[in-house]
Amino acid sequence: MSLQSLTGAWRAVSCLSQLAIGTAQPATDLLTFAGTELMEPEPDTFFENTDEITGQLVPTKHQLLNMKFAGKHKAKATPTSVALFASMAMGTDTSTLIGATTAYSHLCQMNKTIVEVPYRTLVENDGTNQFSFTGVACTGFTISGQRGQFVEFEADLIGRASEATDATAEPTANAESYLAYGNCDFRQGGTYNGTAVTGDASLAAQLVNFKLSYKNGAKGIYNVGDATGNVGAVRRGLMATVELDAEIELVDRTQRAALLAGTEYVMHIPIIGGVANGTAHYGVDIVLPRVAFKAAKKGAKDGILSVAGKIAVFADPTYGAMDLRVTNLHTESYLATS
Repeated sequence: MSLQSLTGAWRAVSCLSQLAIGTAQPATDLLTFAGTELMEPEPDTFFENTDEITGQLVPTKHQLLNMKFAGKHKAKATPTSVALFASMAMGTDTSTLIGATTAYSHLCQMNKTIVEVPYRTLVENDGTNQFSFTGVACTGFTISGQRGQFVEFEADLIGRASEATDATAEPTANAESYLAYGNCDFRQGGTYNGTAVTGDASLAAQLVNFKLSYKNGAKGIYNVGDATGNVGAVRRGLMATVELDAEIELVDRTQRAALLAGTEYVMHIPIIGGVANGTAHYGVDIVLPRVAFKAAKKGAKDGILSVAGKIAVFADPTYGAMDLRVTNLHTESYLATS
């Protein structure tokens, strides 16, 4: 028996959103392969009659009732990878040409009207075998960064749990570079008008690390009468959650005072990379219009006092809870179907 190598492994997803959970789209956007997090369907409910009296001391019957597909894609962040999965998780993407450039801004916001979340087609080549998976949905994502490191992006994925052998050629990698700590800013305060934040102050010099997480609470639904055992729909949960954690070096008691006073802020996290075209730069720009500290615990790191801040994110009546803008050279909405 020969060993199998991961050399040559790759993963790709469709840039186009599927029209329905079982309707495949071509996988055109190349991603790195996370070798420890294989995307394969597995049993969701495997029945054994362990609680029936059958005259035997061990089970006598079994049935594979249904299948599930769950996994994560975790890699260094690029604008495209963030746009692909954030648009799925949040449910919108508004694409706008930026001035006299060939770059586009993709605005992802929470869609309160959808019930069934968007789907993509995923293709995975593990170096030996290649399969396609239709009806892959994103239930949430995490963006994190820290001093001296790349920005990390992680998407939580569930899907229909059907797989098919695939012959798609490996797509060409896009020209975007990874986003890094040097591309990040972390800004607090000011005002937001739906387009830009003004009057805010940078905490980047004091920032040790941050982690922003979004979860839409989506779950797979098995349709009665569907004998395939596959998920028939992935539906958004009743509530979404946005969580922001940040470790900030302590220069005064501002965060502690804000916690006790219940002060609300605008929080702005621009992550701006190299030039895409003209005056437009590749990047991810996150605005949380209304936040407040819910914890500000003092500690010490390398002899420097710091505060571990947990920041509650609330819905703003005008601008919602989070605006996430991706800038790159992709022209269409990431939720277009053709």
